[in-house]
Amino acid sequence: MQVVKPFSLLARVYDAIMQDVDYEAWVDFILATVKARGWQGHKVLDIGCGTGNATFPLYARGFEVTGLDASAEMLRFAREKLPPVKFVQADFSSFELNERFDLIVSVFDSLNNLLKPEQFLQALLSVYKHLTPGGMFIFDVNTTTGLRDLWESGRAEGWSGEVYYRWEHSFDERTGLARVEAYCSDEKQEFTEVHFERPYDPPELLELMLRAGFDNVAVLSYPDGHEALLDEVRVWVVGEKNEGL
Repeated sequence: MQVVKPFSLLARVYDAIMQDVDYEAWVDFILATVKARGWQGHKVLDIGCGTGNATFPLYARGFEVTGLDASAEMLRFAREKLPPVKFVQADFSSFELNERFDLIVSVFDSLNNLLKPEQFLQALLSVYKHLTPGGMFIFDVNTTTGLRDLWESGRAEGWSGEVYYRWEHSFDERTGLARVEAYCSDEKQEFTEVHFERPYDPPELLELMLRAGFDNVAVLSYPDGHEALLDEVRVWVVGEKNEGL
């Protein structure tokens, strides 16, 4: 069995394992949240788009969407599923697309892969630079509560079609990082990827968003959209770029 880099061989079986994730509901929540703030844009950037599972419902709703991800392997499957959509391989913290967007989104705790607050801030600054005046950024992240107790038994396993997966989780109180050892196998191959995530809690998220220049920042619970409690396992964050910038 081979141990490979994160989001490489996983790309081939990712959609099978994640088939029950309700990306449509997440996109509905995103659009309801920003439209309640008066958003009326058209150009959308999906950061950490992976294989395009959140990109697709945005595209299907008529938006002009671009997908961005650091993994070439994940993007290969995204391009196969959505040939009309532009996909870009780039790092979250330093991307440069030479265009601006009315809305930038990131779903399914993609930004938890940024393991230092400085990296997270750089990502926010990159996002801010790529927004049109009045544009908005909305994303979800796992909190300390969420990553400390990700799965009740510390393991998630099962079959999805022909794919067997066994993901084992641990949380290091010393480093503050969660570790997931993701084992997958099917008739073609077996492999393990090791993933790390850093939690981000509401107070730190507010501070980072404000440092990056965002206005009207809110940390929200899902699906009601109310102000998030400190013990939420996952929160959504939304902020706006000043109209005059």
